[in-house]
Amino acid sequence: MANRIFHDVQALNPGIKIVAGRFKPNGSSAIDNTVNLGNGWTVARTGTGEYTVTLDDVYPGYISAQCSLQHNGAGDKKVHFGAIDVTSAKTIVIYNVTGASAADLAAHANNHVHFVLYLRNTSLTK
Repeated sequence: MANRIFHDVQALNPGIKIVAGRFKPNGSSAIDNTVNLGNGWTVARTGTGEYTVTLDDVYPGYISAQCSLQHNGAGDKKVHFGAIDVTSAKTIVIYNVTGASAADLAAHANNHVHFVLYLRNTSLTK
């Protein structure tokens, strides 16, 4: 645990909540959930190169979201978001692609998907 003083995040928007996480795909198999980092979510492989993050709670909306890929292999690999529904289904879909096609990310100690969600926890939009 860090031995320092942390302060609350200040934002111009009211009721901002940040949900961040990291998960390790396991090739064409299920996610290795024993090494997930972050709270408030779970993840499952739901198709070739497709990962569905399910939030523990619903939110009135989201302001922004980012995802990135850490991988040790060569090649043109990247991740991007698909459908995002934080209001009822509580799901965020992330795709891994190689070139122009969805592809599973090989099981490897250095292969991880990272994401950050900036969520509204109020019905106010400004």
